[in-house]
Amino acid sequence: MKKTLISLLVLAGTFTQSLAHEPPQGEARYIANEAVMVTYGDTKILFDPLPLTGFGTYPDVSKADRKAIIAGEAPYDGVDVVFISHAHRDHFSASEMITYLKAHPDLKLVAPWQAVIMMTEDPSWDEVLTPQIGRFEMEIGATPLTGEISDMVVTATRIPHAGWPARAEVENLVYRVSFRDGPTISHMGDADINSAHYTPYQDYWDIIETDLAMPPYWIYLDPEGEDVLSIMNVKDSVGIHVPINVPADLKASGADFFSVSGETRTISTSAKKPCNRITFDEADFTVCSFKASDDIRLFWGEDGKPFGSFDKVEEALEADGKELVMAMNGGMYHSDRKPVGYYLEDGVKSQELMTKASSGNFGLLPNGVFHIGETGVGITETLTFEQKDLDVHSATQSGPMLVINGALHPKFRKESDSRKRRNGVGVSGDNVYFVISEEPVNFHHFGRLFKDHLGTPNALYLDGVVSRLHDAENGRSDRGFRMGPIVGVVR
Repeated sequence: MKKTLISLLVLAGTFTQSLAHEPPQGEARYIANEAVMVTYGDTKILFDPLPLTGFGTYPDVSKADRKAIIAGEAPYDGVDVVFISHAHRDHFSASEMITYLKAHPDLKLVAPWQAVIMMTEDPSWDEVLTPQIGRFEMEIGATPLTGEISDMVVTATRIPHAGWPARAEVENLVYRVSFRDGPTISHMGDADINSAHYTPYQDYWDIIETDLAMPPYWIYLDPEGEDVLSIMNVKDSVGIHVPINVPADLKASGADFFSVSGETRTISTSAKKPCNRITFDEADFTVCSFKASDDIRLFWGEDGKPFGSFDKVEEALEADGKELVMAMNGGMYHSDRKPVGYYLEDGVKSQELMTKASSGNFGLLPNGVFHIGETGVGITETLTFEQKDLDVHSATQSGPMLVINGALHPKFRKESDSRKRRNGVGVSGDNVYFVISEEPVNFHHFGRLFKDHLGTPNALYLDGVVSRLHDAENGRSDRGFRMGPIVGVVR
């Protein structure tokens, strides 16, 4: 086939919660078999909505529902994205999916490569549909892929089809979908029950709790099923792929499951703390996730004197009725605590941009600038920042860059024995990640956390050795030597 398909999915990190948002709710509506519609606010998504057949074992999508889905009639009007778990006939019909996409030019489809191939080989295929399709092409054991689409962050993990090692060739994808400021849900397709298939991805499950998972019913019928849902960091679940004749052992299990078309479950989420401990490549880190619309500020001091500590910043904010939610070292500084590089705070510049090579980590070019402005938050390589006329009110220069346009800094070495505690910041779209290592790591390891785990196209090293974190939600406020620039989030 012609490889003209383009991906709708742009690498991104995990989703963040607005600081001021009340815990939101969504709804999962059962259609048939593994076909489910999830609604949150004005966003609607469908999983496996148009299976070809249930083989007489699993419930078929009714003619009325099938017609309403394709026509975009209530309750299936305004669907934004369709997800396909795998290309088996009881989950997917290539021809009907083509018909559905043709009828709704704004509809997006996310599917495994095998399903996309089936569509392109169907007689009704039309290349005009190509921009509507995003596909995941993944081998068994591949790193999960994360992307943004239609106000959601989606992670796809290839988990073998049930009955492993039989059907090993089937691209079964487990999707985790996080709605902006909303719940996180997971659709597991026909995932196998062997917990060993899930443990290699523990880092990915740990970074965000799944509010509602939809596993195939057999997950409930084996003791390992509880382990699987625990590994996946699942709060609540409801079974799918339930046969027409509901198995007696499923009824006796006490598990929740869908079996009647049209029944629904409310998806609720508790407020998520912005800072969470994760393990990446056998090292512990704390990742603090925020949005560009949150109140992110830089702090140095008042009346020519540096704050030097989180306590002093808190005191200054309390006088204005504000709270310091999170803070960490905001860049390197001299012995008098003044910034080494460019520094702009609330429109007042106190240090010029440094573009020449210099000593130490700051001078390990390319370095960069973390900046905050009316149009958002960003990280820009220093020479590019100098050339651009960016509308920013606050900025701090530091170095080295950890990730530059999706690539690690070219001078990082995996085998480097320079291991120190480090902190940095990464930006992906309107997601901003502040990270501190809880143990010594080298630059290569630290940079890969941003690049491979958080998916930030650009990330900047802020400080090391003296790195500290203030995390109000978890009652943490590290103490130590007096600091220079501090970056924080205010509420």
